Amino acid sequence: MRQGNRLLGTVIIIIGLLLVAMPLSRWGASYYYQYRAMVAWEEQMPAIEAEPLEEPIEGETVPTENKKEIPTGLPDADGMLHIPKIKLSAVVIHGVSEADLKRGPGFYPQSSHPETGNVSIAAHRGVYGSWFRNLDKLKTGDEITLVVGDKFYRYIVRESFITHSRDWSVVESTGKPELTLTTCLFTTNTKRLIVKADLVDTIQTTSQGE
Repeated sequence: MRQGNRLLGTVIIIIGLLLVAMPLSRWGASYYYQYRAMVAWEEQMPAIEAEPLEEPIEGETVPTENKKEIPTGLPDADGMLHIPKIKLSAVVIHGVSEADLKRGPGFYPQSSHPETGNVSIAAHRGVYGSWFRNLDKLKTGDEITLVVGDKFYRYIVRESFITHSRDWSVVESTGKPELTLTTCLFTTNTKRLIVKADLVDTIQTTSQGE
């Protein structure tokens, strides 16, 4: 009887360790990918500072209303998302599939060019790095910066709300330059938390040697 109890106790301990190890391994994999992506991004963009909102980059401010020769689609390069309010800095990859979001925040394929339409980004809130776990803390007036290519795009939060997970209208573009962040709720998978922000500034960065 005692031997059976010991065996049962051992099995319970092993199961408990596995339950703890699985989410930790997922977090570790996500953070490792982000580390590698961050290093690669910084090597490609040597002129960009890590905290653009606190240390403005010297460069020319380009009026957002000047949309001449700006493509409609999102650039192919990965992005860098900074949200000081929630202390978030993460590389944004292209894609929002399950495999994509294991690696970090991802651009929706429907995203437009930042200067001409809606840029939409999704990320997990409770697994795989939980990059958007504090997204609910953003309020109207908070700042968000997205870096794509050699430009900073500075946004101000307009609103946040909850909608159904099949409400694709939130990522559609109306021709207005804006940023949309989406993530799940902790209580249900059928709802999504949405944060909308308006583009207020576009900054062309200077490259080294200029």
